[in-house]
Amino acid sequence: MLGDILIRLAAFAILGFLFLVLMGLWDRYEREAAALGFGGVYEHFMASQAGFAGDAQGYRAAADAVRLAGEGRDLATQEE
Repeated sequence: MLGDILIRLAAFAILGFLFLVLMGLWDRYEREAAALGFGGVYEHFMASQAGFAGDAQGYRAAADAVRLAGEGRDLATQEE
């Protein structure tokens, strides 16, 4: 009985420690994204997927160009 309690206590301690480590890593990643000029973690992730991991302005320019090209395509199909 005492062994079961100690095992559960050790498991909760390990889980608590892992939770704190993950929170620290997330905070560091969030601060890095803000320092690079990204609006948030999701924008930083999307930029890294597009090849602009450290260039917030380049990613925004490329994203705007793609968005504008898509809007132009929509206008062309509506005019037909």
